[in-house]
Amino acid sequence: MLVMSYFRSIIILAIVVVIVGSCGDDYKTPADIKGTVAWLDAKSALPVFPFGTNPIYMFIYSERSQPCKAMMDNIFSRPEIVKYMNRHFSSIAIIPEELDTVKFLGQTLTKIELLNALRVDGLPSHYFFDKAGDLVGARTGYIQLVEFKQLLKYMAEGYVAKYDFGTFQSMPEAEMDTVLGKF
Repeated sequence: MLVMSYFRSIIILAIVVVIVGSCGDDYKTPADIKGTVAWLDAKSALPVFPFGTNPIYMFIYSERSQPCKAMMDNIFSRPEIVKYMNRHFSSIAIIPEELDTVKFLGQTLTKIELLNALRVDGLPSHYFFDKAGDLVGARTGYIQLVEFKQLLKYMAEGYVAKYDFGTFQSMPEAEMDTVLGKF
């Protein structure tokens, strides 16, 4: 009887270890399962901007632009990018051609007013905001994979508060794996 109790305890402990071990980093959002970044659209996200939970990444693009298509195909389709962005960012995708007006920061803006307010000077445009909704950085154009991963890590893991981006890029923490897809 004592032996059975001992084996039962071992089995229960093994089950608990397996269950606890399977939690954590392997959690997947619905967007992860679909293999896409969990994009929020402009009409639903901008009126309630900022959200206060994660840094915010805003991607302004056109479906007709080759550099924009390349970002979607080569960067935002990569599993490690999808997983990292869905975990660490609230991501907003804006297609200006689809907007007439949008409410942003308490004002109703036309698409031209929104683009002027954000100082968009080309597509694709990338904006990084902190949790409070303050603009931290902006870039225009296609961003290569390694540099984009560095930008994500720089923003999400708090390096932005300690270093300028150039300094961060020279640090060992900025080294990125593009073969295995690790950050």
